[in-house]
Amino acid sequence: MFKHQVLPFALIAALLLPNTPILTNEAAAASTHKEKATVTATKLEELSINDLTQKAKATLNHVKEAIPDLKNYHITSIVKENVAATSGPLERLEVILSSKPDGTSDFGIVHVNASTGELISVDIQNALPSSKEVLGDEEAIKKGKEHLKLLFGKQAEKYKFSQINSSTVQENKTQVLVIYTSPDHTINVTMDRAGKLKAVKKDIYPKAAGKNKKQKTFAQ
Repeated sequence: MFKHQVLPFALIAALLLPNTPILTNEAAAASTHKEKATVTATKLEELSINDLTQKAKATLNHVKEAIPDLKNYHITSIVKENVAATSGPLERLEVILSSKPDGTSDFGIVHVNASTGELISVDIQNALPSSKEVLGDEEAIKKGKEHLKLLFGKQAEKYKFSQINSSTVQENKTQVLVIYTSPDHTINVTMDRAGKLKAVKKDIYPKAAGKNKKQKTFAQ
């Protein structure tokens, strides 16, 4: 049995925006129906690629190789930030990649743990056309796990399916949000209905109390 919820467009749009009050973790809010994530980032310094550790560089290179849309994108900005995570203060890198060197047009946002080089999240914000193929919920769940395996390798094995949500966005297109859980956090995978990756976000930020939301369950 799958937990399934239809989310409004504004919510899915917010999931794809960096550093918004519901960034990264509205999926977890949908799971608990009682909490929303808050992400407060304080800019520490601007960096260049040469300032990064080898682990951070390796993570960025891996992300670009694993996600075809980002492969030829240019790094236009790297900022070290301090954020509050559930485990305590965390220094992260916010890396902006653009399809054009001047930072215009399609772009991606990658968050990396500045100390360990561990990938935290990836947002892909572009208007690239996707396949007309429409995945069913079971296929979307499998596809989401495939994206996790590409990005996290063997670590993806610890994530277990929890919930799938959907929303109709511009031009009557549908995006799906698949939530997977691990012993210490959840991870949220947003795709278009053809299974093309739009975002992957670890749910590692504190939450504030919010209003309960209704949820539908159905047998598959």
